[in-house]
Parts: sequence; C-alpha cells; structure tokens
Amino acid sequence: MELIKILFYFCRGLLITKMLNLEFNFWEITIEKYGRLKLPTALLKSLPEDERQKFVVTHGFGQHIMLWTDTAFRKKMEFLNSLNQDSIEVKKYRNAFLRNMAFVECDNQDRFVIPKPLMDYYKIHKDAVLLLANGKIELWNAAEYHTQFGITPDELNIMNEKMHSTHQNLSFETF
Repeated sequence: MELIKILFYFCRGLLITKMLNLEFNFWEITIEKYGRLKLPTALLKSLPEDERQKFVVTHGFGQHIMLWTDTAFRKKMEFLNSLNQDSIEVKKYRNAFLRNMAFVECDNQDRFVIPKPLMDYYKIHKDAVLLLANGKIELWNAAEYHTQFGITPDELNIMNEKMHSTHQNLSFETF
C-alpha cells in the first residue's frame, strides 16, 4: 500500500511540474500604442524555442482573441479539414473562425501588432489578460475576463466539488 502512495505522489508531482512548465499560465499586460503587444518573457520561455516568434491570430471561442503557435494551428487546421466540407454548418464555423485571421511575427523586442478588426471586435485596447494553454494563447480584455471569471472563494469551492464529484473514478484518499 505504501508503494502505491509513493507512486501516486511521484506521478502527481510530475504532472504538476509539467503543468507549471508548459501547460498553463496567466499574465496581465498592457497593450502598447497602435495595438502592439509585447509577449512576456515567461510566456515565451514556456513555448518551444522554434515557436516563439511567429503566431497565427484568429477569433477565439468566447470573448477573446486566439494566438496560435504553428503546431497548435496546424492541429486545428487538420481538424477543420477533417470535417465534411460540404456541410453548411462546417462552412459557417470555418469561415467565422478564419475571418480576420492574420500571421504575425515578433520583432527583436518580442512585440507584434494585433489586427485592428480583432482588437475593435473584442474591445481590447489597453489592459489585457493572456492565458497560455497547450500552444494556444487567449488574449482577453482585462475587464471582460475578470467579469466572466471573477468568482468568490465559496463559488470556486462549489465548482470544485461539482467537478470532482463527476470524476471520482478512483479516490486516492482511500490509500
């Protein structure tokens, strides 16, 4: 039984380390003049070295802009291309997602300009939030982000209980 506990905590530690290094992070930033965004150094270091300079900018899935690394965008395009191209619903989805898409490249100071139509559409002009998850970076208007996701500790606790109650396949507290 003790060996199982040790293995569990070891694996959990590896998972947490992986999450901290690459999978998810959050930054509050300020958009510079003319819609120029400077990517935080910590964000760039979280990405593979060959994916730190070029991004694809698209509409997000919610009230935000998406910045995609090349690898993440290729996966998304493979998914889009696997759908039935004759379906009207697929065409609507594809066209809405790719509308105002842009390829951007960072300058020597890790900055690039976000397309104005996307900035205006999502009302991102000064204070913003960046979220990194698996090569996809969400860019939010800071006020909108905090409105949508600002919850009390009690609300977070209730959500946590609901999430865990639906995924109790194996309880490690029994070890």
